Amino acid sequence: MNKQLIALGITPVLVGTLWAFNFASAQESRTQKTNDPENTDVTPRAIGGADAPSARLAALIRGNIDGSVTVFRSKGIAGVTKPQVGLVCIQPSPALDVTKIVPVVSIDFSTSFVGNNLVEYRSAGVGCPSGNIAVRTFVLDPNVNKRPDDGVAFTIVVP
Repeated sequence: MNKQLIALGITPVLVGTLWAFNFASAQESRTQKTNDPENTDVTPRAIGGADAPSARLAALIRGNIDGSVTVFRSKGIAGVTKPQVGLVCIQPSPALDVTKIVPVVSIDFSTSFVGNNLVEYRSAGVGCPSGNIAVRTFVLDPNVNKRPDDGVAFTIVVP
């Protein structure tokens, strides 16, 4: 009986320890490799290169682990900055009234560095210069629910 109780007490600790080790190892070994490293069709083209005839703004963007931003293709964008981890600021061109637009954002699996991602449009624009569109990127982490993260690629469209 005592051995069973001890085993029941050790099993969750062992499982939790192994999960934490695997999670930490994955984070430490994280490099600039995407989820689909064999995909050679998606290459950075800086600003421009998107074919989106009915959209005012469209882009495929990723914040990078080194603090830079990669724009794979875009339309209607003058520039992109990343002032902090998990925050991307998009400057529309020509200028749009960012208080009236309704952007649609979605995760791009292929050019992201990790899985379990989340992307959110921040309508208040907090953290970005005035006139910019703010987008937050996160990794879902069981220990803290979600945490800001770079390396999450996303698409954005303003119809």
